Amino acid sequence: MQYMDIQKLATLSFEDSYDRLERVIQQLEEGDLSLEDSVDLYEEGIQLAQHCDKQLNDAQVRVTELLSSATDEIEERPFE
Repeated sequence: MQYMDIQKLATLSFEDSYDRLERVIQQLEEGDLSLEDSVDLYEEGIQLAQHCDKQLNDAQVRVTELLSSATDEIEERPFE
């Protein structure tokens, strides 16, 4: 059975990583794999979940920075 290597994983978008993670979960739930294949697939799933988590955290930092810089540029003026 062919599993994704770490270098390829690093190039995946969040959406592609999440889709692959869902397929991994489905395969594991079906239970039709050997123990070795199950462990390998589980390891891939962990790596995919970590990759997705990192991408979400990075996006959150970017949004927070954008909101912070936008707030700094807003000037309060009295209503006329």
